[in-house]
Amino acid sequence: MRLIGDKVDLRPIEEEDLPQLIRWGQNRELQHFMDGEYPKDSGEAHQWLREANTDRQTKLLAIVTKDGRLIGDIELVHIGWRRRECELRIRIGKEEDRNQGHGADAITTLLVHAFSSLHLDRVYLRVYSFNERAIRCYTKCGFRKEGRLRRQADREHEIILMEVLRSEFLPSTSTSPAV
Repeated sequence: MRLIGDKVDLRPIEEEDLPQLIRWGQNRELQHFMDGEYPKDSGEAHQWLREANTDRQTKLLAIVTKDGRLIGDIELVHIGWRRRECELRIRIGKEEDRNQGHGADAITTLLVHAFSSLHLDRVYLRVYSFNERAIRCYTKCGFRKEGRLRRQADREHEIILMEVLRSEFLPSTSTSPAV
């Protein structure tokens, strides 16, 4: 499966992508902004990819530029097929690839797929309140804030919950799934 966006394409993660994904998993700056489990070594990476590829509740994709350069990864996780909802996670690996519209294009491309092909009704995400750049991107893509979480052990890392509904994102398909 390959999803074509305006600026980036989304494709399945391949074995040769793993060394770059591991480097991003070890990057302290990225870890500061991410609230997910990403592989930090080769063993973890191979297991992570194997599990993602066999898990019905996960869709894991590489974000590549039009010239084929890997710049990030994006995933739908915790897909609840009966509830028709899932969580979105995205990571753009290098600072120079951020603020270029790549993330917004990847999110929008995946949302079209989630709502039109997977027939989901709701996509949600979690983002740290201090990650203003990500919040602006998510808002641009149609997400709206729906709540906040505070962890007892780490009060400075308030988490904002955001969601986008199919009926808001693809208004013409609000009554029946698109085919």
